[in-house]
Formats: sequence, structure tokens, C-alpha cells
Amino acid sequence: MKFSWQLTNSFLELPNTNFQKVLNKLILSGIEIDRIDETLNDKILDLSITTNRKEINSALSLAREISIITNNEIKINPIVFHIDTEQVNTNYENLDYVRIQIIHENLNQKTPKWILEYLKIYGEDYKNNLKNIQQYIYLKWGITFKIVNTNTLNKFILENNDKMHSRLNKEVIEKNRTKKQNRKIKLLIFTTKQKIKKQNKKNYDVDEFYENYYTDSINIIKESMRCTIGKHYEAYKKFTPKYNQILVEQQTLNKWLGNTQKKTNKFLEVKETKTILEKLKFFPKYIKNRKIFAVDTPEYRKHDIKNKIDVIEEIGRIYEFQNFYNKYQYIKKTGKKSNRFMKVIEIRNMLRSLGLNEVINSSLTNNSLKNNKIITIHNPINEEHKNLRSNIISGLINNYIHNLKYTERNLLIFEIGKTFQKDEQKNKCIEEKSLGGLIYNPNYHKSNWEKKPTSISIFHIKGILELFLEKINAKVYFDELKKNKINNSMHHILKKNKIIGIYSQNSQEIIGILGELNDQLIKTYQSTNEKIFLFEIQLDKLINTTYIKKHLNYNKKAYSEYPSITRDISISIKKYEQAEEIKNKIKSINEEIIETIEIFNEYKSIKPQNNQRKRFIGIRIKYRSLYKTLNAKDIKKIDEELNNIIKNIN
Repeated sequence: MKFSWQLTNSFLELPNTNFQKVLNKLILSGIEIDRIDETLNDKILDLSITTNRKEINSALSLAREISIITNNEIKINPIVFHIDTEQVNTNYENLDYVRIQIIHENLNQKTPKWILEYLKIYGEDYKNNLKNIQQYIYLKWGITFKIVNTNTLNKFILENNDKMHSRLNKEVIEKNRTKKQNRKIKLLIFTTKQKIKKQNKKNYDVDEFYENYYTDSINIIKESMRCTIGKHYEAYKKFTPKYNQILVEQQTLNKWLGNTQKKTNKFLEVKETKTILEKLKFFPKYIKNRKIFAVDTPEYRKHDIKNKIDVIEEIGRIYEFQNFYNKYQYIKKTGKKSNRFMKVIEIRNMLRSLGLNEVINSSLTNNSLKNNKIITIHNPINEEHKNLRSNIISGLINNYIHNLKYTERNLLIFEIGKTFQKDEQKNKCIEEKSLGGLIYNPNYHKSNWEKKPTSISIFHIKGILELFLEKINAKVYFDELKKNKINNSMHHILKKNKIIGIYSQNSQEIIGILGELNDQLIKTYQSTNEKIFLFEIQLDKLINTTYIKKHLNYNKKAYSEYPSITRDISISIKKYEQAEEIKNKIKSINEEIIETIEIFNEYKSIKPQNNQRKRFIGIRIKYRSLYKTLNAKDIKKIDEELNNIIKNIN
């Protein structure tokens, strides 16, 4: 399609020196230039316009595109829309508006030469003066008036099928007939869609320039036909515009366009993206908490901007695709593991190191232990999975039964999983994680080589649990537990007199139980009366009892650069006198100079005359100053005080 640079630049008023820059920008934005022809006063651009950019069909639309890609404002300001109707309904926000001018049919002067030159550039055929003006207005503004003769009025009304147009057209013709019966007329119809409540946003739509193209049309018609044009007629109706808001996520934008720097993972900033969308007249709103751009496309772009990928393509086109890098190195950030997660891993590893194997069972059960307060699912997959388990132990017992069918070997297993309880007072279900274990070992203990090995006892299990809890630094203790304090889902599983409670030292709250499986349940699974031990602990409460053990205590003090002096002395002390008291007395002489006091020996002396025993200790004292080298005077003073202490001890 051909465009006149002179006509296009009349909207922008760019200097001629910028012509080549404009051409480069057009090429980078996806508009190919097939040819450039130069005339005496103008340059003719032959552009290849793709089907999705059909809105670029006039000098105004091309100027609008150039203003976007070069960041230059259109210099011609839209004239404020004026409506002559005295009273417009205040509830109307958007008007479908029509304005009609009347001219006489016999007025048909020659078309101005400059209009014919423009039509020649665009390859348009010459017609009568009024139609030539009509075509020129369209090439300039992208919209033009309609010409209706009195003879073709009915046909025009049928084609448009619009009651407002038909009523107004008929009224205009009837009024004209009453004035001058024999005079034929032509109707010039100017239509537009206008917003009554004006906004500060300018999108350079043709409807914004309605008054501009109307004034331009009337002036050209008056000058070329050498006539006066009277008052116009108008009508309007309310219409509801169709809004097309598109949401574009910042993450999706970065993913599709890539980063803006080659060596660093830097993407388009929110501020920069918003500026580009404002240039495109998309009126963006950035929703910060969701990191999403809400975009409203202008009317003239609704035919090709329909979803988020179209908006992203436009952003890339304006920023220029050459400034993006499609390959970049992802930074792998290590996620932070919570303290609870790490503690659960430690618990698993510790139980495995003690010889227990981990099992995983479904949270859905068939209530084989016949618990009355179990939670039932309304739409179970099958009868075997119609309840939510209330404890870990029931699943471990099923593991034991399965193990018994295939082998009689020892079974030491544990599971960490979810359990579900009914809170009837609050009428809700409580979900929590628990740690459960089952230990079956009939040949655990052997007192001597002659006797057969005996089964593991509850005290052995208690010892294993104590070792496990000590290794994970849990502050808990074991105590007797009455049966009525046990979880309702477990009271019929364990023996009455072989139940031990596990309590938190801090809160004195019960966090778990240890017990032996009921004989009646054992007999249902096997003929022999074997001992099976079970334990279950609430996992979150167990983790709350643990603490971080600090193995090292640090003492920090200044280091002296001066040499030390060492003295070894022997002191006679009483039989029950504490050596630590002697050290403290010596240190009190001068704490700044005495660096260390070390007891390196202890011995007793017996006198043969009276068989009396004396106790002696050897003490090594190291002197050192932080500020100077000690001299004989300093040492002598300390020795004198030391002798006084020794005399007092003796």
C-alpha cells in the first residue's frame, strides 16, 4: 500500500533528517518497505502491510504507528467533540452519533489539482468532485463521509438497517421539500461513536479526530464547490462498547521474551513494560500482589490483539526483538528446608540405625479393629477403603498379619503418617501426623548358652525407645498410664497392665504410648501366644520436645605477645581439703598476671617416728603479662604473696 510521506508527516512534523531513522524503525517493527519513489515535493512509501495490521490504511494510522515506535507525539490535537442537541441524557456514557449536511446536486465543480495528485499517488481512479474529496478524506484520516442522493435514500436505509439513520434522513428530506420543492439535494452523512464522559487517555483512534475530519471535509467542499453549507442535522442513541481486557502475567512475559542481557538473567522491569504498553495505547494496570498486567486494547487493534501472546508480541516488537536473548543460564537456587522437615529425616534415619524398617500404609482403612468413633467417607472407592484411620497401629498390625503368612521371622517396623480424629465438641475433624512402631521378636534374649532364647520384653522396648529419644535430644520421660487416658481408638488393642505413657518434660503432657498387643487379638491371628509390642507418638509434639545440643563451649580472651614464666611448687594440705579452693586462693593474688594454675601431682608422705601421714599436691603456675615482659621485681612480689598463702594453709 502506498503512502505520502508529506501527508503522513503533516501529523508528526518530523524534520527531514529523521526520515531514514523512521524507515529503520518501521522495518524493525515488522512493516516492510517495498519501494520508495521521490517526486518533486514528496516521497512515496510503498509498504507491505500484513493482514493482521489492516488498521494501517491512512496517513493518520501510519503517523500513529510511527509515533509509537519513535516515541514522538502526534502534533495535531483532536478537536473537542461538540453536540448541538440541547439536552443529552445524563445516563448516556457512550453515543452512536450521526451528523448530516445538505448540499445541492447541481454543484459539481472541478476537483482541486492537489487532491488529484494525492489520488494519483495512491492509484485511485478519478471520479466526480465530491467522490474525489470523499476518497481523499479517507486516505488522510482513515474515515470519511457517506454520500446519499434522494433517489437512493431508500436503498441506503435498507442496507444500513438503522432506525436512527432512517428517521433522521427522512426528516431532513421532508424539511427540505417544504422549503424548495423542485431542488434536488445530496446528504453527506458523518458518523462516529463518542464517549460523553471524557478521559485524559488519548489512543489516537479516528473517532477522537471526528471533529477534525468533519471540519476538513466541509472546508474542502466549500472551497472547491464555491458554496456555503448551512446548519447540520444530528441524532444519537446510546450504545454499550465491548471491552476486551487481557491479563498478562509477568512470569509468562519473561518466559516468552527472554532476558535483556546476555550474561546476566535480567528481564524487562515492570516500569519499562508499563511504559511500552502505554506507548501502544493499551492503558495497562499493574496488579502488584498478583504480578499481572491488566491491558485494555484500543478499538482499532481489537481485530488482532485478542489474547496474552498478542500483547507479548507487541511488547517485543516495540522493545525490538534483537534486544532479547533466547538462551540464558538458569540460576538453580537451593530451597530452604524447614527445621521440622530436617527433624523428620533425623527421626527416620535414627530408627533405621536401630534396626527398624519403614513401611508406608494407606490412610484409608476398613475399620478391621471395629472402632466406633472412626471417620467414614461418604463416597468410598470400595468397601476396603471407606474409613480414615484414627491411628498408625492398625496399619502396622495388618503388616504383621501379612508377614505371618509368608514367614515367621522377626518383624521390626515403623511408619510416619497421617491420622484423623473426631472432635465432637467442635464438630470437626483433626488431622495430624504420628509416629508408630511394631516390634515382634520371639528370639531376642538369651541369658546363657544352655538355655533357649526368650522373647523380647516391654522393658527391652522401653530401652530401645529411650536410646532413640536420647539420640534425637528429646526431653521426655516414661511413666505409668491408666487405660482410661488412652486414645479411644486404641483402648481395646493393648493389654491392661502393660501400658507405659510417654510424657513431655516441659508441658507434662502425654505425647505417646508404649504397650503390648491384647491376647485376644493375637489369638485371632496365630495359635501361639507371642508377644507383640506397639508404640505410637504424636510427631509434632515429639519434635517440640527436642532441642539443639551444643557440644562446644568457647572462652575468648586476649593473647599476650610477651614471654611466660613457670613456677612449680609443692603445698602440704589437710586430708579433706579441696584442691580447687587452693587454686582460687592463688589466683586471687593477681588475676591479670597469673595465666594458668595446674595441679600436676598428688602424693602422701609417712613419718616413720610416729607413723603420721601428710598430703601434698604439686602445682604449676604460669605467669604472663599482656602489656610487658615480667622482671625479677614483679615475680618477687608475687612469690611473697604466694608464701603468705602457703603459710596460712599449713
